[in-house]
Amino acid sequence: MMDEGTCAQSMKLGAGFAGEVLVPGGSNLVKGDFKQAGIHAVLGIAARMAFGLPGILLVSANSFSKAVTGHHLYEAFQTAPEAPQTPQPYKP
Repeated sequence: MMDEGTCAQSMKLGAGFAGEVLVPGGSNLVKGDFKQAGIHAVLGIAARMAFGLPGILLVSANSFSKAVTGHHLYEAFQTAPEAPQTPQPYKP
């Protein structure tokens, strides 16, 4: 059985996903990030006009990713740079 905190978080996540179905940026709106919600709403309208359904789906996926993880969708596919290796001192 889920505790109240997990249940509330699940409900919030579900509301954010449902918000994305209605308007891109809906999940950010549920989260309370009005700036990102407005940006994604405008981008969603522009993407719908330019690319149709695939465009609005990508903007909605990016908005949901930003609201849930704090990172944009393209950041999830970037490879992390390797840490520079420090040279070991020579031991004869």
